[in-house]
Amino acid sequence: AHEVPFDYNFHIAKDEVPQNLWEAVRGENPRRWKGERNSVEMLTHAEAMAFCKKATELMRAADLIDDDEVIRLPSEAEWEYTARAGTDTAFSFGDDAADLDKFGWHTGNAAGNDPPVGAQKPNAWGLYDVYGYLWEWTADPWHDNYEDAPTDGSVWQMGDAKQHVIRGGSWKDKAERFTSRFRLGIPAETRNDAVGLRCVLAKED
Repeated sequence: AHEVPFDYNFHIAKDEVPQNLWEAVRGENPRRWKGERNSVEMLTHAEAMAFCKKATELMRAADLIDDDEVIRLPSEAEWEYTARAGTDTAFSFGDDAADLDKFGWHTGNAAGNDPPVGAQKPNAWGLYDVYGYLWEWTADPWHDNYEDAPTDGSVWQMGDAKQHVIRGGSWKDKAERFTSRFRLGIPAETRNDAVGLRCVLAKED
């Protein structure tokens, strides 16, 4: 564990991106599990980034955000900060994985990526499906030593990264992968029905 002070403000979406929002922005839907309000999946890291870029353009054009604001993927630090919601326990709801059923979809209570977003209880800051349902792409490339990560909340810069960090666990995973600190690196070209995204709104760097 290490301290990461934020000297800027950002907003994070309360839900993972659902299929109807993805389709409205991108004009297509890569999903395996059909449902307008189900989280979108089967998308690479580049496709997640492209969604954020297009969403930024559309929202600026509609005067929904300022010209110096941007929709993007969260950094690892931003993701963990909002997942924890002010806690230092294993999960935002405490240390007992037995309570996970109330907050996240996992191997013990999900048959697939089938429910709509927001069907479980949110964390203390009103974020749904932080644990389970789908892994969420972050902006950070994978790096083994998290202690060397930026301490200002920014994205780790590593050039042409082949792997990126996902957080949160999925409906295919067991409880040990759902803690606020658990991190995993996967190839950037991965398309999997257990990987989706959640967006951040912030000032453009």
